[in-house]
Amino acid sequence: MRCLLVACSVLLASCDADGKFVFSTKEIFVKPLSGVEINLIFTCAHEEIPAPQPDTDLLFQYARWMQKNNQLKKVKAVSLEVERLYRISSENGHFKANINLQNGAMRGDFELRGDEYLRLSQQLIEAKVATGYYFVAIFLQQGAAGLRMDPEMAMRYYRKAADEGSAQAQYYVADKLAPRDIAPDIARQMYRCAATQGNGRAAVFAGMERRDTENYQEALEFFQMAAAAGYSSAASRLVKAFRTTEPDGRVYYLGQREDLERADRYKSIWRVLSNYSYAAPSVPEINEIVPLPPATLPPWDGKLQWLETRLANVPPEKPSEVLIHQLAKAKVLDPATGKPMPGSPAFSDANFPVMTCVSGEVCPQTGYWKIILTSWTEHIRYFEEGDVMPRHLMTWPEPRLWPLRDKIVQREERVRWGLLG
Repeated sequence: MRCLLVACSVLLASCDADGKFVFSTKEIFVKPLSGVEINLIFTCAHEEIPAPQPDTDLLFQYARWMQKNNQLKKVKAVSLEVERLYRISSENGHFKANINLQNGAMRGDFELRGDEYLRLSQQLIEAKVATGYYFVAIFLQQGAAGLRMDPEMAMRYYRKAADEGSAQAQYYVADKLAPRDIAPDIARQMYRCAATQGNGRAAVFAGMERRDTENYQEALEFFQMAAAAGYSSAASRLVKAFRTTEPDGRVYYLGQREDLERADRYKSIWRVLSNYSYAAPSVPEINEIVPLPPATLPPWDGKLQWLETRLANVPPEKPSEVLIHQLAKAKVLDPATGKPMPGSPAFSDANFPVMTCVSGEVCPQTGYWKIILTSWTEHIRYFEEGDVMPRHLMTWPEPRLWPLRDKIVQREERVRWGLLG
């Protein structure tokens, strides 16, 4: 199996009580991608994510539903359950769960260590999912996940992700290439490619570029794409475009006649997108509600599919604990947390100890803990957050003159425990 990431020197890992971007400090190098050039000709590619198995998708769909219902007033217990289901689903080959797990951890909703980010990103890359390259680019750019900060290498990974079909990477690279003295033609191609994948920000930038060159029809099409993707600013521009008839000095002019009914429909769409911006709304049926001129406006009842679905809030089928335990067992995962257990290929003690705790203290984090003492290195126990860390029964020989045999002494002693993961 081709390895992307190679560890070369080990130091202690750092801990963050809030669980946000807890990265190892080991120095790691990545494949140099020396053949990737930033300014080469771009061929539009769309990201392809392998279809999941039905049982793992059951966990994913329920986790995503729970996550959507936990956006405003986040409840930690709900976030832990979502993380658990994403972890088990991801380890069983569900790549959207993998992506959601990493994105959620970057926002601070879940907890991932640096080596976990890298391992999960490697899984995406091996499955030819472009987002894996995009994540590694972020780590290189920020000097995160144990990677040394390397802006040049980060750009190569962003470009590789763009070439492989990541819409986010296509937007990012296009933004860097857009200035006239760099590669504006390639930037336009990347903006268009990302826009056709539903990247609203790329569609807005593409629309503004077409507007500035007075290519009004294409500008309309891009703003329509952006509104469909959920960008309220694009819907707002379209409202004003159909209320603005004077080209001179009008930043919202798009060469259209005044059409107040069309403008009102865009305003209704804008209001929903604006009010629910935190929930990633979208209007995939926008061309059925307000098609671009010269098409006439069809009847519309004022409803948006996304909002109707959200308000109905029908939960998907809830996975049974039997299924969850089966999937966890198949990958040697802790069914209570979804984290790899000792014996799992995904389990790693490379960062040991992630944190330490002494007998008598309260366990600060659920997981597997090992005694930090040379002769007891294989003594591993599972503790939950809030448990009191125990003493350990120590056994050692005590020499004596008579009889000619050492006395075996046993006594419970305070020990230092280290978190494995």
